[in-house]
Amino acid sequence: MLNIALVENDNTDAELFTDIASSYFIDAKVEFHIDIFAAGEEFLDAYQGQYQIVFMDIELDGINGMNTARKLREIDNNVILIFLTNLAHYAIAGYEVNATDYILKPLQENAFRLKMPKVLAQIQQQAKKTITVLSKGQMHTFSTDELYYVEVLSHRLYYHTLDGVYDVRGTMSDAETSLYKFDFRRCNNSYLVNLRFVTGIQGNDVKVGPHVLSISRPRKKEFINELTNYLGGQL
Repeated sequence: MLNIALVENDNTDAELFTDIASSYFIDAKVEFHIDIFAAGEEFLDAYQGQYQIVFMDIELDGINGMNTARKLREIDNNVILIFLTNLAHYAIAGYEVNATDYILKPLQENAFRLKMPKVLAQIQQQAKKTITVLSKGQMHTFSTDELYYVEVLSHRLYYHTLDGVYDVRGTMSDAETSLYKFDFRRCNNSYLVNLRFVTGIQGNDVKVGPHVLSISRPRKKEFINELTNYLGGQL
């Protein structure tokens, strides 16, 4: 199911979007659901990482679309964001909030259909690497490419990401099972490391991005072998 959020305060534009989007996704044989929000505040209050695409009108009442997008990026760097606007120069500014694209209003069916195949392909690629966790009552979504390592401590998992640390209840074996295919390996019983962020090993320490973690003696040989294979035999 493709979950879509439309943040649009003009009822006529919202109806036009729904008609055009529905026609496209039905033809593409994609199951979809569209939620419509009339204000940025309403959207942010409801957002829990449940959408794959957010279509955002820039000229919203109250908090405008650009500021809504900035707040969205504080909790989710990965959801696809597409701006809807009457003026192209506003849309260009959207790239500062990692907007995937923009569509000029009034919405034209041909323009929508031209952009969607690329967007759907991006969603399929993202789905392979996206993690959503519930930490301290709030949903957080991030890519495995943003995850330095996972730490286990007192039956809780701590996801150390580029944007902060999120803790959830879980086991290291579960984390290892889900992340192994993304080149995460244990350097000791407490740490599951993303090999893409490893920049060096010195003695019994491994540098993972800005972090320095210890390598246990029982796991050192296997960890170095895994890292060597990941780097193509060069270490």
